[in-house]
Amino acid sequence: MSESAAFTPEQLRGLEDWTRRYPQPEMGLVGALRDVQRWHGCVGVPAEEAVAGIFKVPLNRVHGVVTFYPYFTTAPAGKHRVCVCRNVSCQRRGADRMAEHLHRRLGPEGRVSADGLVSWEAVECLGACDHAPALSVDDELLGAASPERIDAVLEALRAGKTPDPAPIPAQSPATPGPHLLTGHFGDGSLHSLGSYRRLGGYASLERSRGLSPADITAEVKRACLRGLGGAGFPAALKWETVPPKSKRQAPHYLVANADESEPGCFKDRVLMERNPHALIEGLAIVGKAIDADGLFIFIRGEYARQARILEAAVREARETGILDQDVFVMQGANAYISGCDTALLETMEGKKAWPRQPPPFPTVSGLYGNPTVINNVETLMMVSAVLRIGGEPFAKLGAPGSGGTCVFSVSGDVERPGVYEFPMGAPFPELLKAAGGVRGGKRLKALIPGGTSTPVLNADEAMRVKMDFDSIRSLGSFLGAGGVVVLDESADMVEVLRTIEHFLWHESCGQCTPCREGSGWVLRILDRIRSGGGIPSDPDNLCRISENVAGRTICALGDTVGMVAKAMIEKFPEEFRKAAHG
Repeated sequence: MSESAAFTPEQLRGLEDWTRRYPQPEMGLVGALRDVQRWHGCVGVPAEEAVAGIFKVPLNRVHGVVTFYPYFTTAPAGKHRVCVCRNVSCQRRGADRMAEHLHRRLGPEGRVSADGLVSWEAVECLGACDHAPALSVDDELLGAASPERIDAVLEALRAGKTPDPAPIPAQSPATPGPHLLTGHFGDGSLHSLGSYRRLGGYASLERSRGLSPADITAEVKRACLRGLGGAGFPAALKWETVPPKSKRQAPHYLVANADESEPGCFKDRVLMERNPHALIEGLAIVGKAIDADGLFIFIRGEYARQARILEAAVREARETGILDQDVFVMQGANAYISGCDTALLETMEGKKAWPRQPPPFPTVSGLYGNPTVINNVETLMMVSAVLRIGGEPFAKLGAPGSGGTCVFSVSGDVERPGVYEFPMGAPFPELLKAAGGVRGGKRLKALIPGGTSTPVLNADEAMRVKMDFDSIRSLGSFLGAGGVVVLDESADMVEVLRTIEHFLWHESCGQCTPCREGSGWVLRILDRIRSGGGIPSDPDNLCRISENVAGRTICALGDTVGMVAKAMIEKFPEEFRKAAHG
């Protein structure tokens, strides 16, 4: 089929523009296919053939991308896609009831309304646990769902109107301080360049221009800044693994990983929408530290508004001469696995997000085989703070080995879900108090400390744990990306585990057999238990599967399948035993 038969001349020009937007043509493939999905309501074979011709890539590569990422559909979807999140924090606040309401209004999930206007989905995560149960339309967050809100949204869409988005409140921090990143949240115009500079923004970048790359790295090393995206690896040590250009004449790249897709985590979304210039400043400083030739921000597909905010901030910084090189904003296609560093690189290169088997690690062979540093959004923002207050004072704010502060996402069964900044090592009870305590005055039952991929802590452990990497690790869990999910005494832990394991099964990329098959096996056992058909050996079998999956996959998702189940069963054995016995 000819290209002109699949697209209008204007659409063809738009697709061709994607081939010129980034350093390599294929880097625009996912963005181009997002446009096709938006224009046609699906990506059919004729469109795939046309896109393959425009990008000069094999058709099977385009088809692989289309069938891999959840954003794309091969059968027509509605002009507007209404989504409600069904993960743990949203489930605890009525996501199932919202899905039932959508079913009553629109029919079965995935079916297109008779007028072709709307289809709906219960999705795994929208990065909006503070709005639980979160509702979105076409990747635009609309806030918390309710039957009345859903009805109003459907009425607006049928009237050809754009539903009102979730507000971005300008609120002051609810914690005593220090506030390295959230201190000026009371300024509702903080996202603008003028306000950011008035409050001291870009002073750290100016200071960095008088420092050598080694000086910047040494200052960050003194700060004991660890990666705040999950792994907790010392940031400066990661940069030092990049080969010097004198030894390898290859471009260096720096990527901000804004693909925040871990259920329970939403702080990067809040930080980017309220304070985008802090990310751009940190990106520019670290770019100097590693002598980067290209700067990228890779943001998850569901963060449509945040992507626009970042693009506007980049334009402001470029037009005023603050930035002396381009910052490329790239958007994913709604796959959790793209947040894994090597899978993220595959997505950027216009491929399926299959993690790569290290070594080599990205700092040696990353984007298109070139040395690439990938840092989390909050980590990059903290670099600006390090240069602003100094490495040693930054280190003293936190705990031994974990300097500075951490912005925690707090959701689940608390009175005030939101982001709260505390020094590393703050006791969990202080964080819980800031979030208003357990909702409804109920008792605390469990804490998931770093996003749903981290092992659960029981109430006793939670009330004595300090919120830093090493303290939480000493209890057998992880700080992760600081996605704190609180569960009260009414939580059914079998149901919570089933929700988490469904997410992992759904988001497994399928590359590694133990993960692909193990996640499905765990889910089937949990479904059997929930349906009343469990057998006494089910809890032991779940633990056995956990042991057989762990350490046998390329990325950590497979480890998570097992480790989360094993911890839940060990911490709440009676609940699982009772459920398995029917």
